[in-house]
Amino acid sequence: MHFREIQRRTNLSIGVLEYHLNHLVVRGLLTVDKAENFSRYFPGGQIDKDKQRILSALRQEIPRGIVLFLLMNPGTTHGELLVNFTISGGTLSYHTSKLSSMGVIKVDKIGRESKMTVIDPDKVADLLIVYRRTFLDKLVDDFVAAYVARKSPSEPARKEDKHRV
Repeated sequence: MHFREIQRRTNLSIGVLEYHLNHLVVRGLLTVDKAENFSRYFPGGQIDKDKQRILSALRQEIPRGIVLFLLMNPGTTHGELLVNFTISGGTLSYHTSKLSSMGVIKVDKIGRESKMTVIDPDKVADLLIVYRRTFLDKLVDDFVAAYVARKSPSEPARKEDKHRV
């Protein structure tokens, strides 16, 4: 969870929260990922660095939307992505470059076009499934339902997977 989200939920002052979070980090109960002026906290020893990196990307709305779209449409070009989002081309380029530098997506240049895919789609899908309730996002719910149906078409979907309120 992001530092500011913890602060909002606990209603602690920034200094008091920093003190307690640092105390938990020093004792190994939490780990912290500090990147781009963000501090994200994870349960100590439970989530490896690779998964922390992916979760950090998925916690942001635009990168999460891009990753979800690429999971369902691997090999998508920048132009194809752009028509499916209500953001500028520059904003899309910024986020895809960031996702690429984080190792979440791969961008293959083919002539003047770039085709994008998620590097480890099963790992990303598993993280979305495990942490979907923390995203509170209809897109994530829709993806999980489609992914589960695609992975196990012979098994009926659980009632809770169909429609979550």
